[in-house]
Amino acid sequence: MLQDKYLYFRNQADEDDDDSSGDSALFPLKNFMGMHPTGASAITLFFLPQIVQPHDAGNNAFTNNDSVVLAITEGTAFEVMRDLVAAFNGGPHSDGFLVVADDMATLLDNTTRDAVYLVNNITAVTTITHQAAHS
Repeated sequence: MLQDKYLYFRNQADEDDDDSSGDSALFPLKNFMGMHPTGASAITLFFLPQIVQPHDAGNNAFTNNDSVVLAITEGTAFEVMRDLVAAFNGGPHSDGFLVVADDMATLLDNTTRDAVYLVNNITAVTTITHQAAHS
């Protein structure tokens, strides 16, 4: 049985504060649309939106994608993108859950741990953007 993979991102350093919109997100890998460098030390990953946008009967209709901006070591965009693709396509992933970037370093009990990144040269999650529904 094939299992879907999901990509996890969190940009909150303290687990106590991981409770507001935009602190963490889980995207199905099948909704990954692509990525590209958006600065000397950043790449942006794009996903089909989790909130479907209503359109105006085809007139000027568009949909913005959800996105995650990752901070990376300057000059390593190619390597990070290549390594992410290899990790997304690799396996086995027994539970289908891939932590791409988790900035959380302080646990609920105030103990600490290192942030977790799927590939080398990711240094942080800068922003997680979910497109808001239009009325």
